[in-house]
Amino acid sequence: MDPMRHAKPKKSKYWRKPLKLPGINFKDNFYVGFEWPYTNCKGDVHITTMTPDGWTCTCMGFTHRGKCKHITGVHERMTNDEDDIKYAI
Repeated sequence: MDPMRHAKPKKSKYWRKPLKLPGINFKDNFYVGFEWPYTNCKGDVHITTMTPDGWTCTCMGFTHRGKCKHITGVHERMTNDEDDIKYAI
């Protein structure tokens, strides 16, 4: 039996569990895999991604605290009923 076959994948030192917020079914969502880029005032680009397990972001806030304003912003836009554009949630 190959010992590497059942080994867990190594996670990055900065890997963080995806954040699940209420109001969206992440498993069957059309937007799984989509990325939303944010550019801050310094010109740094942060990527917020919807995965089947929840939200992830490349910013340091998500890396250290597990949530960030980028994820909150995209999530609020997708669950907001006031917008004319309705997202598949």
